[in-house]
Amino acid sequence: MSERSESLDRTNIHRIWRAVLIVIALGVATACYFAPILLATIGAVLLGVLCVRLIYRGRDHYIPNLYARDIRVYDDEYQEFITRSLPELRSRRIQGHPLLWEASQLPASSPENSDELLLDLGVWIGWSTRLTSQASGRPVYGFDTFEGLVEDWQIEDQFLIKQGTFSLSDPLAKRFMQDTGVTVHDGVPDALGRQVQFVKGSTYDTLALFLAERPGTPIRLFHMDLDTYESCLHGLETCKHHFTEGSILVFDEYLVTNGEMRAFFDFQNKYGLEWKYRAWGLEIGEMNAEMVTSPAKRVMYYLAAVTMHLLDGRYLWKIFTKRFWRFWLGAPIGDIAFMIGAAGLRKSVSLEITGLGTLAR
Repeated sequence: MSERSESLDRTNIHRIWRAVLIVIALGVATACYFAPILLATIGAVLLGVLCVRLIYRGRDHYIPNLYARDIRVYDDEYQEFITRSLPELRSRRIQGHPLLWEASQLPASSPENSDELLLDLGVWIGWSTRLTSQASGRPVYGFDTFEGLVEDWQIEDQFLIKQGTFSLSDPLAKRFMQDTGVTVHDGVPDALGRQVQFVKGSTYDTLALFLAERPGTPIRLFHMDLDTYESCLHGLETCKHHFTEGSILVFDEYLVTNGEMRAFFDFQNKYGLEWKYRAWGLEIGEMNAEMVTSPAKRVMYYLAAVTMHLLDGRYLWKIFTKRFWRFWLGAPIGDIAFMIGAAGLRKSVSLEITGLGTLAR
């Protein structure tokens, strides 16, 4: 049995990013001290933005973290679900990753909970699975084709990620595996000393067979990172009779309104589930950089991530894009601070099932 690590922290990139923001702020403050006209200009711009915020009509039409699709394109029931979710999510903000936070909250492994399942659906090179096991001190099963997405992934109105993306044969995956010490045998990443078992193949083919071998076994932690609506809904439907009151569901891409959020809405609506949000925080992806074995290379990854985030600039300097103004004019101040304070994407959400609805019959 591996030793439980309750203090896993994989947020160094974001600490560096916040330090960069502080340096930039100090630089601007210094410039304003020596050039009062700059201070007056910045003050006038901020005052103008605040005034426009008071009359901006797009408030609550676009949501974190993409601010890309007007939620009014959806049916009234789903719109109401999204609108109702946001205030509760805002009260559940955390600085880290909901997956690791939830794993560290689980009771320690014992004979009483030895039959509970911890599932990780969509694992790429496997670090989410390994770190979940490390944080919980429990065995975790990771599911992936390891050959990329099984279907195209349309991210709202932004762009399309093609089927086959995120394969272990991709150059980026090979680079991360080399730098994080991941080895592969028979097309499957190795456990690297953690209590993990990887199941190769599409969850359309493997998940039901896996659960059929474990009838009645409860799922305690369910991590969804299959990205697309279809794969997410299939995963939920396949696992439905293994969910119990107290099951924790973590969605890595929850705040993509045509993907995992929509799948969960349809699922809980169909069965009348009762549930509550527990955390809103960072997606799991950038923690791969935290696992780079060489300290020097790890720093290079940190700096590269911060630089790429700065160059992306979607909410920092791309003033000629609609998303920039939807963010600065429509987002609550708390959301602005929360989003700006990370060199990554805050779209991962965890929730707890508190009532099984018709699944209890």
